[in-house]
Amino acid sequence: MVTYTETLSTWRPGETNYWSRAESLATELMGLSETGIALLGDAKYKDLIGSMGATFEQWANRWLKYASAAAWFAYFLRTESGQILIPQGIKQLAGAVDSIPDSDWHRHDLGALFTEVLSLCWKHRQKDVEKEASLREAFLRLLTVLCARQIPEALHLRAKVSEILGAS
Repeated sequence: MVTYTETLSTWRPGETNYWSRAESLATELMGLSETGIALLGDAKYKDLIGSMGATFEQWANRWLKYASAAAWFAYFLRTESGQILIPQGIKQLAGAVDSIPDSDWHRHDLGALFTEVLSLCWKHRQKDVEKEASLREAFLRLLTVLCARQIPEALHLRAKVSEILGAS
C-alpha cells in the first residue's frame, strides 16, 4: 500500500518543508505513530522491518524534510526492531538535517532524538561506523550539526567518538 500511495500526486509533499496535508497520513501508513511504534518496535518484528528497508528508504527520502516525520522516524530507530535500520536511518537523517527549519528543532526535540540514534549506533555499530566510509561520513555530519546546536548529549558523544575516530 505504501508503494502505491507513493505514486499518487496527492500523497507527495509540497515544494516547501513547512506543511503537507499528506505528511501525517504518510507517517501513519509507515507505522510511525505512538501506537504503531509501540507495536512494530518490538524485537519480534526485526525481520519484517529489515525486509521493509527499501520501503522505509523511499519514504524517508520523501518525508524527512518535515520535522514531525523526522522525529517519528528517529523515535522508531531507537526501538528494538527499528535499530536494524540505524545505518540507513543515519545516512538519511544526515541528508535531511539541513532542510528542517530551525523553529522545528525545539518543537520536536530533534536534538535529543537524533543524538540518541547516534548513541545507539555508536554502541551497537561502532565497527560499521569505523569501516564504512559513507556511514562514518553521515554519522560525523549529523554529530557535527548536533554539536553546533550545542546539544549536551551530542557534545559528550563527540568526546567519546573523537577518541577513536579523531573527529573534531
